[in-house]
Amino acid sequence: MEIIDSIDLENNQVTFKVLDGDLMKEYTLFLITLQVTSKEGGVGSVAHWHFQYVKINEKVADPESLLQFAVEVSKEIDAHLFSW
Repeated sequence: MEIIDSIDLENNQVTFKVLDGDLMKEYTLFLITLQVTSKEGGVGSVAHWHFQYVKINEKVADPESLLQFAVEVSKEIDAHLFSW
């Protein structure tokens, strides 16, 4: 489960804080930030994903599998916006 931790309308940015679930078994802190910026030239946008986390110990792997998740969510958002 996650909650919205902060919203920055000026910078088109939202940060989610993970509260429980599988991620919290391996990390004591996990924040996911999505910032959308305009492409140069003014056509379209770029999604920037940032993961901030603290591992429970050094044996825990970096959450690389979430990169594919971010790509899929970006594609779904793109498809939704173009359907308007």
